Amino acid sequence: MHLTSSFRLLPALALGLLLLPGCYSRKDIKEEGGAETPTEVPPTEAPGAVAPKETTAAAATPAPAGSGPLAQVNVFLEVSGSMEGFMPKTGADASNTRFQQHVAQFLSEVNRSSAARKTFLRIKEKPYRDSYQQLSQTVRGGIQQPASSTDIPTVLDTLVANYYAPNSVSVLISDFIYSPKNAGAIPYISTDITDALNRAQRPDLAVSVYGYSSDFRGTYYPALKTAMKRINSCCDTDIPYYFWVIGPADAVRRFDTALLEKQPAQQAHFGVTYPVPTSSLLSRFQNVGSWYYGEKDASKRAAGATYHTVAVSSVSAKEPVEFVVGLDLKQLPGLFRDVKYLKPNLQLQAQDTDAKIIDVFAANDQTKNSSGAESQYTHFVKVRVTKLGKAARPLQLVLKNQRPAWVGQWTTKNDSNINQVGAKTFALSSLLDGVEAVTTSGQEKAPVFTIPLTLQPAD
Repeated sequence: MHLTSSFRLLPALALGLLLLPGCYSRKDIKEEGGAETPTEVPPTEAPGAVAPKETTAAAATPAPAGSGPLAQVNVFLEVSGSMEGFMPKTGADASNTRFQQHVAQFLSEVNRSSAARKTFLRIKEKPYRDSYQQLSQTVRGGIQQPASSTDIPTVLDTLVANYYAPNSVSVLISDFIYSPKNAGAIPYISTDITDALNRAQRPDLAVSVYGYSSDFRGTYYPALKTAMKRINSCCDTDIPYYFWVIGPADAVRRFDTALLEKQPAQQAHFGVTYPVPTSSLLSRFQNVGSWYYGEKDASKRAAGATYHTVAVSSVSAKEPVEFVVGLDLKQLPGLFRDVKYLKPNLQLQAQDTDAKIIDVFAANDQTKNSSGAESQYTHFVKVRVTKLGKAARPLQLVLKNQRPAWVGQWTTKNDSNINQVGAKTFALSSLLDGVEAVTTSGQEKAPVFTIPLTLQPAD
């Protein structure tokens, strides 16, 4: 997000710097050529039509959220000097980077999506409205005029203040490299991100982060300039870039499902809520010991019914009971369907019993093609019991919403030797700390889902 040391994205500057020359504010987005609209004009009064190139405008307020297509999708592409290596100007060999292929395809998918209105913008000194064709050409043909200084907090503040509306999302595409003026600003990265996202006081704010990496052909500008100010003819390693999807929780979830879940990526989700997945006990799938469905009407239920009560006839350390719960996680993002995430983060909460999870596994060809109830589920949780209380007790399957391991693996404290460090981003963990502070409001993070079960002695 930078061209030289003064042409960089500076996310950790103090709030007072947001109005200095070279940055932009909420007011700047309504200015053009020195002519200023009233400073308090809300985004709802901005024209819906696409403005000419190099003019700025805020998005119109969409219709209320619903189950249908989104009313508005805004795509922001950061075009500072640090992004040139992702979008090099077309050479004689006409080769391109994976970033160019990926982002061009994404822009096309957004343009063809069922959203009522699509807006495409370049992030330079401030957002400039483009047509789809113009922004796509920038991606394919390379950045012609790299941006001067901007900073991440100001970008995020502008998106949340002027482009936030029900049934609407904004997507920011950038390398998200934080570039402090001095090392003393580093401890305040997360605070500045929190303040920027929180300033407009959006109570339903959610952010989904998708991480990708691409070959990079150009000059790389490390965030820390203690060793070197630039690395020419870079890079021998892939360089990460990110899509941040910002908006109301329901709109972010629906946009993720419609477009981004189709693309392999690293993921992290903040403030997004999901429906409780369909689930059921499976009495004829890998069950062990003497137990049955404890629902009073179990024998009268039609095919496809779900069950959540385990009635145990007998159990001991020598004769344990094992049962399997089927989960249909198709409506959850890929992160929460990954068995590597599920195994450490799916917990069983129980009382008066030693019930514990002994395995978590995904559906395979055998379960998918089975004639049994297991064919309806994408994942399975196997539970073992050797001790049971004298009365019915609740069990809960709880999927914790934890920071995925890849965030730490993609974070570096010093990117001045990026070819040796590998595909990492300076201070990424701190950036996401700032997001998490806003979306959790200082409270403990809510679980992804909770599924209630009952464990009881047989009648």
